[in-house]
Amino acid sequence: MKRLFLILALAFISTTNIVNAEESFRLTTTNNKTITVGDTKKGLDFKEFKDKAVLLVLFGHRCPPCIREIPTFIELTNSHPNDLAIVAIESQNYPEDKVKDFQKEHKMNYNVVAGINYNNFITYIAERAGYANGIPLPLLIAIDKHGEVQNVHPGELTQDELESLIKDLNK
Repeated sequence: MKRLFLILALAFISTTNIVNAEESFRLTTTNNKTITVGDTKKGLDFKEFKDKAVLLVLFGHRCPPCIREIPTFIELTNSHPNDLAIVAIESQNYPEDKVKDFQKEHKMNYNVVAGINYNNFITYIAERAGYANGIPLPLLIAIDKHGEVQNVHPGELTQDELESLIKDLNK
């Protein structure tokens, strides 16, 4: 399993050779917070989250494993307020107002973005992660506090697995 993580992370990093180093995206969360994401050689730079690990999660509103992970992400947000940011992008083209309702219904206390407005960013991330022909949901991209992608994981993770990952990201 760790070998798969390493291979996917290396694939994500290696694609930066063909990406414009000046590439950047501005995402707006359902709470009207702007998140600026820039490209780096080894990962992504989340300008608003300096010195924090970032879990970038592509999820779907109709995805059972994605929905099962929500309580874990809520708990992680509560237990790591100073060293972790979670950015979750709904990737099944759910309208923004419905994503807001979904966030409220599930009491999501972290950054949620309606992906329907950012298909170019989702495509960019999928291609860099090696999923140009379809995105498995959930898809987690773990970025350390230096902006380097350390892990790309398709599928659900347990709270213990995520806690271990966060510990490594903050070294």
